[in-house]
Parts: sequence; structure tokens; C-alpha cells
Amino acid sequence: MKTKQSAEQYDVLIIGAGVSGLGAACHLQRACPDRTFVILEAREAIGGTWDLFRYPGIRSDSDLHTYGYEFKPWYGKPIATAPEIRNYLDEVVAENGLAAHIRFGHRVSQAAWSSAEAGWTVTTSDGAGQTHQFQGQFLWMCQGYYNYQAGYRPEIPGEESFQGLIIHPQQWPEELDYSGKQVVVIGSGATAATIVPAVAEKAA
Repeated sequence: MKTKQSAEQYDVLIIGAGVSGLGAACHLQRACPDRTFVILEAREAIGGTWDLFRYPGIRSDSDLHTYGYEFKPWYGKPIATAPEIRNYLDEVVAENGLAAHIRFGHRVSQAAWSSAEAGWTVTTSDGAGQTHQFQGQFLWMCQGYYNYQAGYRPEIPGEESFQGLIIHPQQWPEELDYSGKQVVVIGSGATAATIVPAVAEKAA
């Protein structure tokens, strides 16, 4: 892996371009307009959860009037779909000039604090096999709590003899056609509560 030797210098390093990271950047611009910052995003799009997850019926669990930003009031229906939330975040980026601050395809591999220099050095890797370094006084971890590369997948006794498809919502195939099929949903949490009504419209 090749490393670019010179580290880019910023006051604040923000990890993640989802709801938290974009909100952090907007508040930083308002409270400390003289501070420089960069947003490091592992994927090639903003939105985090609301862009990655594409399972049927995906929507917010909280109302957008409180989940959204104070500086950009939400005027749509209280419970919003993922596409509506993505559009909202696109507007936030455009209205606050954040696009120039986002580095897509930068997956953080290391974050090291130096007491001697009173700052952080963050190392990222990109899709071209190069590593990059960024230095700043402050490090804001806004990457969320999901493992976006692979969701939790417990082993189910006897699944090796199951003849159908076993699908994790986090890796929902775009072209999956379950029309007229029998579908079993394991779990009864927030994800199941959104998937079941949507799947029931076409499943057997």
C-alpha cells in the first residue's frame, strides 16, 4: 500500500458524512466560522444509514421534527422514508456548502493522538490502494454504531438444509423479487416493523 507522505492540516477532523457528521459540520461553521475542517467518508455517498440500507419500507423510527436539524426545520410528514431523508441531507449539503469539505472513499484505518503535538493524525485508505494522512486538533467521531460492511448475522441451527434464500436487511439485493413467495422475518425490532408491512404487499 502506498502512503502519501505529507499530511493535510485542519483544525477539526470529522469522521462520517451521515446525519451526525453533516450536522457537526454545520454547527461548526456557525459557531466557529474561522475553523477549518474536513469530513472523511468511507463510502462514495453521504447519508450513512439512509443511503446504504435499501430494504423494503425503510423509514425513520423517530419523527423528523426532532430527528432533523434545528437550523433546517422539517416540513414533511413526521415519519419519513429513506429517500426523503436522503433528499433532506442533500439539501443540507448544498445549502451549507459542505460538498467541498467531504472526502469520499476515505476509510479510516488509524487515529493516533500526540501529546507532544497536541493533535490527532488520522490515516485513511482509498479504493486505489493509497493511504492518506490528515492532522487536526480535534477529532469528531460521527461514524455511527453500525458495522456497515457486514451486519450481525447469527448462525441459525439447521440453516444449512434450508432451500430458500437467507437475506440480511443490510445487504438487501436490489433486484430481489419476492412476489408470491413465502417470507419469514426473524426478529420483531424496528427493522422488522418496517419490512413486514412493505413485504406483505407482494409476498404470499
